[in-house]
Amino acid sequence: MRRWTTGIVLGVLFLAGLIYFLYQEHDYDFDKSKKSYEIVQKWDLPNELDEISGMVWLGNDKLACIQDEDGIIFIYDLKTSTVTKRIEFGEPGDYEALAILNNEFWIAESDGKLFRVKNIENTQVKADKFELEFEYKNNIEGLTASPDGKLLISVKDRNLKTDEGGYKAIYKYDPVSGKLESSPAIKINYTDREFSKIKINNPKKLIRPSDINYNPVDGYLYVLDAEIPKLLVLNPKGSIKRMHLLDPEEFFQPEGICFSPSGRMFISNEGKGGDPNILEVKLK
Repeated sequence: MRRWTTGIVLGVLFLAGLIYFLYQEHDYDFDKSKKSYEIVQKWDLPNELDEISGMVWLGNDKLACIQDEDGIIFIYDLKTSTVTKRIEFGEPGDYEALAILNNEFWIAESDGKLFRVKNIENTQVKADKFELEFEYKNNIEGLTASPDGKLLISVKDRNLKTDEGGYKAIYKYDPVSGKLESSPAIKINYTDREFSKIKINNPKKLIRPSDINYNPVDGYLYVLDAEIPKLLVLNPKGSIKRMHLLDPEEFFQPEGICFSPSGRMFISNEGKGGDPNILEVKLK
């Protein structure tokens, strides 16, 4: 009996130590009194969008959304707080990001596949599939159209080349030629002074992008991070113009970001640690 009791106690202590270690590894000083944003509106999402992972603005207060597991584009109406349409484009998978380029929808799967949907008029469409050099070890999570008519792709984990270190890479893909540029288009350096606000032992975890998008008003690239909830505002060279730390209680799993043409910013939370939602956020 004593052996069982001792084993249980040791197990509890080990688990407590592991939780403490993980907490310390991902800790940062978040001061609610210095919050650099405000939440303007909130939309609670239905269960079918529990794992919402990407979204884009369609106009008329509608967003196109995807979620991790289903090959479906969901049209969400902000006015009525309902899903008004579902467009099936593929088999179940791990879909992580959504973008619009030249009136065509592009969806990224985490293991390096891109899907192009040319229209969403029907409820079932045939998507074109493109295989890239990325693998699961890279873990694609961000996708957006760049000002030069190409696609930017961000990786959450490893960069494309194993010898790339000291920064998180964002890559460029040309949909016309079908070529992925192996050299990073943007480098987010771990030594950027903005990262000094974060206490962490492993520099590779300073930024693990969950999504990216351009703000059409200021022209900057916004990089969202779910692991240590934050939002980076990058200038064209990739330097951090501003880092906004996000309250983990409000942004428990921020996975998607998009903008309206007027600059309204929307961030979506997966339903891990809370109910899935979309937040309209205004930076101070």
